[in-house]
This record gives sequence, structure tokens and C-alpha cells, in this order.
Amino acid sequence: MKIIEYRVRPVTRYIVTRYTEEAVSDPGSSGASSVLIGEFPSGAAADSVADAMVTADQSHGLNATRQRSGLSLGEVISGQRIDG
Repeated sequence: MKIIEYRVRPVTRYIVTRYTEEAVSDPGSSGASSVLIGEFPSGAAADSVADAMVTADQSHGLNATRQRSGLSLGEVISGQRIDG
């Protein structure tokens, strides 16, 4: 007899995106866009990439900042936000 089983497994991934918003003079137009920079196996790796992207943009005179969304596995388990 053939057995078929469906398994559900948790997957944690961290993505870095670049969100840009610009003032638009044309009514009804949107000046916002988002681009995927990459997907990383750890929050630390994603944080490093995001920090490097901000530094590079700022060195070119751009007003760049970084935002961290969601919780890490450790934060979910502890129930506390770990700033980083």
C-alpha cells in the first residue's frame, strides 16, 4: 500500500527590499516603488546587507534609512523585541 503524507515545516527567511517614494506633480500618479534586493538565511546577514545599502546611498547624498519589520525566531520565543 502506498502512503502519502503532507508535511508542514516552518521556514524562516529574511528579505531586503528597497522602497522608494518620490513626490509626483501629476495628480493620480504614484511615485512609490519597491525592489527586492535579496533573500538571506539569517537576520544578521540581511541586516548587514541593508546597513551596507544605506551607507552606500548616504555616501551618494541620498536620504536613506533602514527599517526592520517582523520578529526573529528568538524574539518570538522570548516574547521580547531585540533591537539591533
